Amino acid sequence: MDVGNILLIVLFFATIAHLLSLKVCSVTLDHRTAPLFISGWTLLGLLGAAPFFGHLWTEGQDIFIAHPMLLALAMAKGMLLYLLFVISQQLMQVSLSSRHYVTPLTIGFMAVINSFLGENLTPQQWAGCLGLFALAVGFFFKGHLSELSSPSRLAYGKLVALGVTLGVMDHFLTGKTNWFSLLLVSNITLFVFSLALNYRNVPLLKAAFLHKSAAIAGLFYMTAELLKFYQQVSINPVSVVVTVQALTKPVILMLSALIWQERTVREQMIWGGLAFVATLPLFF
Repeated sequence: MDVGNILLIVLFFATIAHLLSLKVCSVTLDHRTAPLFISGWTLLGLLGAAPFFGHLWTEGQDIFIAHPMLLALAMAKGMLLYLLFVISQQLMQVSLSSRHYVTPLTIGFMAVINSFLGENLTPQQWAGCLGLFALAVGFFFKGHLSELSSPSRLAYGKLVALGVTLGVMDHFLTGKTNWFSLLLVSNITLFVFSLALNYRNVPLLKAAFLHKSAAIAGLFYMTAELLKFYQQVSINPVSVVVTVQALTKPVILMLSALIWQERTVREQMIWGGLAFVATLPLFF
């Protein structure tokens, strides 16, 4: 088995592990701990990868100095990530499957937005977008999301808006800079911003840095994030990486039924399988 396939397998399991561990944190920890332990562990991962990718930061510095607006956008991304992670934990506390079903609608919106920015979509890709929109509407009214309160449904809408905004920013910034510099600046901003908002809350800081659940979730998140960006730049095509992560949807929805009784296993597998199938035309 070659390195590319091994990385894809590790990414698949790391993605599942980080979502399940974040679910545990959403129940046991203050939601505001998530931005701290996620950014903290991601920065540790980037520090460990610096001997291999440090040259990308040197290139990124030159770009940010020459184009301060790109630096400002990368920092803005870090601040938006704070909202994304806090709201994500709030929704995940009551419904892991609803949190995971934010992705299909987000991908659909991003594809449409990219089409207005000059990216031509094939008829199959438009069909995939329409399929994702239809699934999101169905899940809103017939899936586990339909059982949730109005604040939780509102959180779902906020996460879609944040996901689309961050996705478009990633698409633009990665093309103008590089993945290592973007991850570094956005996570430094996220870490500093999180500390500035919560520095007086000593119990929260202790939980973010010392609680075992936070450490496990942060480690898995960092592993999935670095594996995703590294291999889609150097080894595997973006379409393959996205497909592997999309394959986690049926698994996560099935586990949400088995472990947290979010509807039935059969129903969750159907929702997850349909989302995976509808995603494929957008990347192949």
